[in-house]
Amino acid sequence: MHRFALVLAAVLSPKMSLLAQNPEEKAALATLERVFEGMRTADSAMARTGFADGARFASVDARTTPATIKYDTIDGWLRGIANSNRRWDEQVFDVQVRVDGNVAQIWAPYTFYLDKKVRHCGVDTAELLKDGTGWKITQLSDTQRRENCKDPLAGK
Repeated sequence: MHRFALVLAAVLSPKMSLLAQNPEEKAALATLERVFEGMRTADSAMARTGFADGARFASVDARTTPATIKYDTIDGWLRGIANSNRRWDEQVFDVQVRVDGNVAQIWAPYTFYLDKKVRHCGVDTAELLKDGTGWKITQLSDTQRRENCKDPLAGK
């Protein structure tokens, strides 16, 4: 009987954590989900609604020695979405959301698909602020690798 209880707890744990999210955590996460839905559907206007004016991408360019931090505006990425023909799909999983007042941070492992094939994976981090219109992403950063990628669409 004890073994059954452990198995049941393991199966229910992910659902329990979703139920434990407070409304502000859910709202912040919904902003990031809207951005990714815009990416999947090639709707750059939808994706744009998740970002604050002046939002930026931050990344580490590991191709340089030493590696350097670089910042980009979201404009080029949004143009890419508009021209992607629904070929892009970024799936996040094991998401962690933290909120304190009008500040939120999201940590989300992801797998990026191009034409339904795993292209790369890593972790997205999003910094969000909440104003009178709701949660907006002010910075989105990520890591990228091509090996050891989880394939959530295939259940692997």
